[in-house]
Amino acid sequence: MGHQNISALLLFAMAALHCGISESVDSIEGSCNDVIRLPCKATDRTTTYRYVIWYRIESKPIPIIKRKNGEDTTFNNLTSVSLGEKEELKLHNVQPSDSGEYKCYLAAEVGGRNDDSFIRLNISECLDVTVSTVYPSTMIHDDSFPAAEDTTVHWVVLCLSLFSMAKIILCIVTVGVCDRAIFSTARRKQEVRGSETGTRSSQKD
Repeated sequence: MGHQNISALLLFAMAALHCGISESVDSIEGSCNDVIRLPCKATDRTTTYRYVIWYRIESKPIPIIKRKNGEDTTFNNLTSVSLGEKEELKLHNVQPSDSGEYKCYLAAEVGGRNDDSFIRLNISECLDVTVSTVYPSTMIHDDSFPAAEDTTVHWVVLCLSLFSMAKIILCIVTVGVCDRAIFSTARRKQEVRGSETGTRSSQKD
């Protein structure tokens, strides 16, 4: 009976501890390219500590930035992070890859107790606004296109003009040839008639 009570108390304590940890991890939502401020809640419980360091929790804690004696040190060549009031972590131009869990760690003075706090960050996917689905041609600013269009129009007009002139010349030549053929035919007929008339006159004589 005693063992059952002890087991029940242990289970209750573990459940309470788990609930306490779950409730202590807040979540912050952000959009792509925003400036996000992650509060260090550990500073609400203590104001005396040797230094503060922020970690990103992945397979293992990865240090981000450290402040000690008023001097800030960034890790992994990160230049888009800084520390604000009450040791808040400022992330500039955040991306979806920055989503995850972060830890603020306070190193206590000698003889004191270290403290930390956790917070989760969720960044939405970036939207591509550089491509417009409405009137995409209005986004092209190149002076070469109007020049090319004008040149094409000029060539088309010139070709049509030449084609029209060629048709007119062909019509004139055709009409001239037809007139000459008609004139030649009429002349031959007159010559034939004249010869026939002469023949008949000679026969009467």
